[in-house]
Amino acid sequence: MLNNTTNEDYLSLKNYLSKCVNTTSKTFYNKELILNLNTRIKQIAFITYGKATLIKIDENGNKIILRELKEEDIFSNLFYIDSEDEIYCVSSSNITEVIFINYYAILKDCSMNCPFHNQLVLSLFDLIVKDNKELNEKIELLSKRTVRAKILFFLTKRSKDNIFRVTTSYKAIADYLSIDRSNFMRELNKLEKEEIIKKEGRKITLLK
Repeated sequence: MLNNTTNEDYLSLKNYLSKCVNTTSKTFYNKELILNLNTRIKQIAFITYGKATLIKIDENGNKIILRELKEEDIFSNLFYIDSEDEIYCVSSSNITEVIFINYYAILKDCSMNCPFHNQLVLSLFDLIVKDNKELNEKIELLSKRTVRAKILFFLTKRSKDNIFRVTTSYKAIADYLSIDRSNFMRELNKLEKEEIIKKEGRKITLLK
């Protein structure tokens, strides 16, 4: 969510956006393409309902999940235009609603004196910081040489009080880690047998 905004503020933001900048609201269905981030048209997008996934396909055809996006998240192609890899965003829920904003419209002064306009600009800096943090984490993750090291790194980074909750699917996590699902599950079971982790339904507890 944008800086210091409540749910009521967020609803107001959506109303103001259509008045102070040129926006387009679209609905997407599961696995439908939302945006090719390699396009030259600079856009910013808000997910107002549902979920989406940022995916990269490298020159060898390997699929890597860059980010999992949810309602009230913001994403943009500003940082991927010059990438040689194919990067795109797809809907990962039955229905995903997205508001698209032209990047240059954000930089102009708001003729409506919209109270959220400056906040919207500031949120772009938050986006840069968040993307940079996640990119660094992704680079460190991919530098791990073994399946076990990748899994433990991921669980350590994403757990709270040594507890990680599976909110998507094991297949999605395996894709994010760039691991075959069967190898992922096999190593996860080994970690449980060695009492390094404990699985309870969709909850994984780090024991060591």
